[in-house]
Amino acid sequence: MTPAAWTSLFTAPLAGADPAIADLIEQQRRDNAAAVNLVASESYCPRATLEAEACVLINKNASGYPPRVSFAGGEIMDAIERLAIERAKTLFGAEHANVQSLSSTIANVAVLRGLLRPGERILAFDRAAGGHSSHGGRSHVSGQDYVVESFGVDAQTGMVDYDAAHAHARSFRPRMIVAGSSAYPRRIDFDRLHAIAQDVGALLFADIAHVAGLIIAGLHPNPTPCADVVTTSTHKTFCGPRTGGLILCQSRHAQAIDAALAPGLQAAPGGHIIAARAVLFERVTRPPFRLLMQNVVDGAAALARGIERGGVPLFAGGTDTHMVVADLRRSEWAEAEVNAHLARHGILGNTTTLPGRPGDRSRLGLRLGSTPMSIRGLPAAGFEALGAAVAALLRGRPGTVDAGIERASQALAREHPIPFD
Repeated sequence: MTPAAWTSLFTAPLAGADPAIADLIEQQRRDNAAAVNLVASESYCPRATLEAEACVLINKNASGYPPRVSFAGGEIMDAIERLAIERAKTLFGAEHANVQSLSSTIANVAVLRGLLRPGERILAFDRAAGGHSSHGGRSHVSGQDYVVESFGVDAQTGMVDYDAAHAHARSFRPRMIVAGSSAYPRRIDFDRLHAIAQDVGALLFADIAHVAGLIIAGLHPNPTPCADVVTTSTHKTFCGPRTGGLILCQSRHAQAIDAALAPGLQAAPGGHIIAARAVLFERVTRPPFRLLMQNVVDGAAALARGIERGGVPLFAGGTDTHMVVADLRRSEWAEAEVNAHLARHGILGNTTTLPGRPGDRSRLGLRLGSTPMSIRGLPAAGFEALGAAVAALLRGRPGTVDAGIERASQALAREHPIPFD
């Protein structure tokens, strides 16, 4: 039988079909392997999750929730999604799970729209203390329909000021308290926030995107038993694909949140995405994952020691998690210079904004994470040496090159390859 004229459109491999994109992907792969990755919001996916996300389910319509009756042939997709849901509920001890959100940001918007009416009040973690824009930020869609005020950290110590949060909640009387940070390196006391929410009659919404893997491993408090709703991404310490948000909630909120997500915000999520999450939820139950997360926490503590001993102060005085934030508020560094300077030496991180204090030159912080290099097998001693190198670079000047640190970073990347590349 003669192939149809368009068959080659579907059978040609990427390298032949689009060499420009293939070359850029290969360049990114080489760059990933050659760099010491300290980006706190990044990790590396298990091969099994990548295979699931790139499988034939990408062609399958996954509209609706199980049981799917609006189109034929949905039984297998129903079985995959039910498995993902049960695995997610077991991981966190949740009453209900929604595994369809295309991102954790969309999940957060769905929670707000499902549980709040326009004009109701939200008390959220301050953006300067790492609160996310999707927690009701003024410039984000999540904050356009609600009255939002914030609580945060003590400007001097960098620690969450729970007493101030409680006082603010009593005067503001929010309908919802949102807890979760992308730049706070210490444990969050969800039980205390739950008590505050109970006192003022508010719902508690916990965003655990950065610490989900630590929670699974028992190395960070789990808010699921006390919070009305919890969301997370599936990357960062979860170590899965970036295309994913997970919603966990009490059963009484399930119908409203599910409807707010689909059809309220999105339609078909893609069967391949749900399958990849199901695989991830199984992978992280294995004993080696807890060992990895312990190395992540130990590595972050060692990285913090190296930075502090190198003469650079730490925001909040250190870390309890995967995250270390160097405090550059009284340094002469500008935001555009810091990332470029570290990257020139083969080290990847990212800047963040810290609370302002009298006498500071800026509000600049450098956020670093231990997850990627822990996956690559870097031990605590290596993290401490890496922290010393980062501190030395931060004591230097923009535009200068320390050839010794550059060579050491290159060697470190070669000696600790990405497990599946």
